[in-house]
Amino acid sequence: MKQIKSFVNISRTTCNEYGYTLLTTLVALTIFMLTLPMMNNLIKPIADLSPLNNINQLEVRQFDFLISFELNRSSEIRIANNRLHFVDSEGQIVTFEQHNDRVIRRTNQQGFVVMMFDTHEFKTEKIASNAFKVHFTRQGQQFETVFTHFNIKEY
Repeated sequence: MKQIKSFVNISRTTCNEYGYTLLTTLVALTIFMLTLPMMNNLIKPIADLSPLNNINQLEVRQFDFLISFELNRSSEIRIANNRLHFVDSEGQIVTFEQHNDRVIRRTNQQGFVVMMFDTHEFKTEKIASNAFKVHFTRQGQQFETVFTHFNIKEY
């Protein structure tokens, strides 16, 4: 009985109806300080899901895919004046080039389809006998992709 009485007396002195004690404040502060470094890991994936970040990356990935698609269909690649010319086995020429602030795709120099908007710079260069690089700047970000093909000619 004596042990129960002493336990009851201790609980009455630490838990009162006047609010938080110093001990509960320190425990809450410790828990907060331990979880604070993990907040960045929780917030970053949510920020990456925002539409502004994803649209820009999606357009760049789609543009790279379209160049790869034309590259796989072509029998010869011609690089001239920051233009990419893909020549397929039937002699059809598909050209990627910059026009004002857009990157366009032409087929046999007739008409065009806009591939990307807001492109400040579009450069192509041959970097090896079987590789070329496409470099462009969009909305202050620079993107660069290297492609390979067995038949690349530079004019």
